[in-house]
Amino acid sequence: MVAKDSLDAFVSIVRDKIDALSEGSNQSSVGIIHDELKDKFDNLVKSQGYVSSEEYEALNALAKRLEKRLSKLEDIVAKSGLE
Repeated sequence: MVAKDSLDAFVSIVRDKIDALSEGSNQSSVGIIHDELKDKFDNLVKSQGYVSSEEYEALNALAKRLEKRLSKLEDIVAKSGLE
């Protein structure tokens, strides 16, 4: 729970800083800062054991394919009587 609380606090601080910066600066500076913060935030999140939605979907699709292959192998073994 401590990791989630610290992550929430980090997100809150970053949001406040981005809001403050975006009020008085040009968009190119905000974009550069946004990209840098996103990279650092992604690294922090990954270090806490989380994955992006894209990575989750890829892993989920892989797991489903592996489950299908395992089911086919189990059927083959059951039909051959090798159990």
